[in-house]
Amino acid sequence: MYEGYLWAGIIILLTVAVLEIWNPRLLNEGFTNLVSVGESAMWSRWMPRRGDIGSNADKEEGGYIRELRYFSGYTDVQRLGKEHDFCRMVAPISNDPKEMFFACALGGTDGLSTVKFRTQNVRDGLQISRDDYMNDVLKEGRAGYCRILKTGPYTFEAKCNPASDVSFRRSMITDSNPPDAIQTLLTFYDGIMFWLRLRDDMLDYAQHLTITSTGNMKIDEVPKPITQGLEFNGVDQFLRIGDGASMEFGNTVQLRYLRAISFWVYFDEFTNNAHLFDFGNGANHDNVFCGIIGRGNANTQQELFNEGCMEESQKTLPTGPSGAQPVMEQSPQLVMATSRANVETYDCPHPEIFGRIMPPLHPKAPAPGPATHADMLYEIWDNKMRKLHIQVKNVFPIKKWTHIVITTTNNDAMRPGLAIYQNAKLVHTEKTAWLPQTDATTKNYIGKSNWTDAMSQYDNKDELFSGRLFDFRGYNQQMTKKKIDATYQWGKQLLGITSESSPPTL
Repeated sequence: MYEGYLWAGIIILLTVAVLEIWNPRLLNEGFTNLVSVGESAMWSRWMPRRGDIGSNADKEEGGYIRELRYFSGYTDVQRLGKEHDFCRMVAPISNDPKEMFFACALGGTDGLSTVKFRTQNVRDGLQISRDDYMNDVLKEGRAGYCRILKTGPYTFEAKCNPASDVSFRRSMITDSNPPDAIQTLLTFYDGIMFWLRLRDDMLDYAQHLTITSTGNMKIDEVPKPITQGLEFNGVDQFLRIGDGASMEFGNTVQLRYLRAISFWVYFDEFTNNAHLFDFGNGANHDNVFCGIIGRGNANTQQELFNEGCMEESQKTLPTGPSGAQPVMEQSPQLVMATSRANVETYDCPHPEIFGRIMPPLHPKAPAPGPATHADMLYEIWDNKMRKLHIQVKNVFPIKKWTHIVITTTNNDAMRPGLAIYQNAKLVHTEKTAWLPQTDATTKNYIGKSNWTDAMSQYDNKDELFSGRLFDFRGYNQQMTKKKIDATYQWGKQLLGITSESSPPTL
């Protein structure tokens, strides 16, 4: 009799072991199936928030590390009615990006596995995005894992893996009502050709560019509350970009359709004729670039002293107090009576008096101080001919973040209007400008001028950009004032700029 029970128990244990090995999703440890918590939120009072895994990334389950650049926080995937489940992106300690997956540590199951409730990994088909979030897309009372994904050459949508009872579903659905922050990002993706955020990576979020760097450029991959951007040392660091392995434009990214550029820039130093970006086929050949003129504008640039008007005292008189000096005229009698030149008596009968130094007739202007602003130069070349030349005075301040937008103002195919915005304010307009005329360019740089390699040091050659860049974008459509304002506010928040009058310095 008892032998039958024993064999039945052994068979059950073997069945559970086989199912756990071959189909672990079929079995769900814990108490989720014991209580139907989805029918009423009253049961959540007995389901404590997950405490062994939380916001401290150092306390991750053994064998896993947390990817801090993705969503991490408390949410509700069990229909508890309260956000007691902690979800985050993790990867095995091997740190293979293909092994990353999104998992939730369920509330009320402290001490049990924190990665049982999860998605598939990247290798098995999980599509990941930095713009991820949690949302109850099916209105079931529990959040699914959502993110903005590329669904076409220039199309991006909010897609979600809804939560089920034991894991996230593999099939994705479109989130038709994402949060406001995600809706704003979706407008940023509309018409995007390239998007280098340069916050904690050097990737193109439009997924069109191949990017290489020089000078051992690095960026901190741990996201910070205040973004620092990508730093260029002005000596040997710049980026070269292209839409393929050949590092050229002309396949996916065609400059002929480039109608708007937006970026944040911070100048550590005004290096000579620095170009923030320069796309072309070499110097004076199909160039589209934006940079500065010279080394910036000196404080007293319009008051430089003319050597031909130097006061006579500086040209003929020796350095005082020796020799003749520009003083008030005195008679010899007065000098002899009031100075040590008195030959009548050994002791001076009166206090010794010297003539007052008189100011020069032509005062010299103060010496030029260090440049605090620089002019912006934007040019478009067609083959060897310069088609567009725009100079805007004092656009770039030194050691302050500045947001620049260069955008067309209409859809004219050949000569559209052009507008330039500084910190979301219009600073220059052109009624009839030019678009780039060439699709294929072979030398496309960020932080370097195409003229740098074409000039010798004796020609006062163009120098590399010294400073920081952040949120560098290109669009195939004009940027509306609404999108410009939203872009500016989004960047200000990440850069920690609280007011226009006092942007943070680094």
